[in-house]
Amino acid sequence: MSVVLRGISKSYGAIRAIENIDLTVEAGEVIGLLGDNGAGKSTLMKVLAGAVTPNAGTIEVDGAAHVFRNSSDASAAGIAMLYQDLALFDDMPVVHNIFLGREMTNALGFLKYGAMRVRAQQIVNGFSVRPFDVRTPAGHLSGGQRQVSALARTTAFGSRYIILDEPTSALSPSARDEVLGIVRDLADSGIGIVMVSHDLGHVRKVCDRVAILHLGNLVGVRDMATTTQDEIISLIVQGHA
Repeated sequence: MSVVLRGISKSYGAIRAIENIDLTVEAGEVIGLLGDNGAGKSTLMKVLAGAVTPNAGTIEVDGAAHVFRNSSDASAAGIAMLYQDLALFDDMPVVHNIFLGREMTNALGFLKYGAMRVRAQQIVNGFSVRPFDVRTPAGHLSGGQRQVSALARTTAFGSRYIILDEPTSALSPSARDEVLGIVRDLADSGIGIVMVSHDLGHVRKVCDRVAILHLGNLVGVRDMATTTQDEIISLIVQGHA
């Protein structure tokens, strides 16, 4: 079970964002996506999430070829992306944020609020963090709880691969540890994770492999168990080890 990108390229006019990227994301692993600003990380993430259409290349999900015209296509294939801003509605309770656009309804079309609340609470309680009430408005949550709420939304509907954009940014040390623990738990449950991060300490803590981009090119994929921080930094900065 894996997502396989082959020959992915994307240009904006004369500007080449990424070129001929081959990358595999296995189910049950965390792969860190690294690179300086402008290296192509955002473009590659958006291609995988269906938000950007590549000029060339193919995407396979669990052996089936896909053409993503939008994020709904990627979602239908089991891929979800959690952007850095989390896209939570602060005035809305967590339960409604989780089920937004996918609400449970009865035969008459009325919301099954009780069933949604129970299911949302089960999902939140299933994470390795202190539980909180899903009836709480998202704007009243801590940074770590907001991240948990957003992760709950991505896992509530069977996503098998999740892309995380700087999931630990602007969090307290304790919240960062909680979120990293959740990332590892999700991978151990069989979900494939792509995690963008500029913190090599966090990457080393949870990632199985790292993929390094430099000026739009994939310049290295390394196993965390065998690479060194110096090698990773050299690939990020210079494009070679």
